[in-house]
Amino acid sequence: MPLKSVRVPAAFEEPFAQGEAFVERLFSQVDRRPEQGTVHVGGERYVFMRCESLFAAWFSALSETFGDEAASRFIYNTAREIGRSDSVSFTERQGVEDPLSRLASGPVHFAHAGWAFVEILPDANPAPGDDFFLHYNHPNTFESEVLAKRGETRTKCACLFSAGYSSGWCTEAFGLELHGRELRCLAKGDDHCEFIMCPSERLDEQETRVRATWTTS
Repeated sequence: MPLKSVRVPAAFEEPFAQGEAFVERLFSQVDRRPEQGTVHVGGERYVFMRCESLFAAWFSALSETFGDEAASRFIYNTAREIGRSDSVSFTERQGVEDPLSRLASGPVHFAHAGWAFVEILPDANPAPGDDFFLHYNHPNTFESEVLAKRGETRTKCACLFSAGYSSGWCTEAFGLELHGRELRCLAKGDDHCEFIMCPSERLDEQETRVRATWTTS
């Protein structure tokens, strides 16, 4: 069956199909008990939050106190640690050891939890070592949707949670220090949100390489 909650190159479909089946089973077990003030998904406690509160209101409060740059770093790094923690939990529950299988449930969970849909592009190389490279699109991040609803545009890419969470999950899955960077963003007028992820010392190199393909396509 074709994948529903993620789009990947054909070579990666098998581990992502397994990850999708696992996450779908979890999200079929939603137990909402408002009389107790709890929501559990697959036996784990979840907290639902409005995206506008999670991103826009929090960013504005941090920015007013510390400035835009510090607010951006804080949100990215917070999301990165959340992604790392979720990656550990899902790996243990799914019982997988292969790094790509450990990565695979991440984008699926990302979609089921309402962060965004993930499309991994053909030039991605999710392999252990310094050559790890992930190139992916998010057609509909919650950050860009919130800003569009508020009628706001940004001069810089805005999807800080999305970049941070994904890099944290993959860092844990592959045992590498990986970081994500958004290259194009709906919030600043681009037609989609596009990201790269790799070891931090190669981010500038990979960004230059990817941007060069835009001028030739």
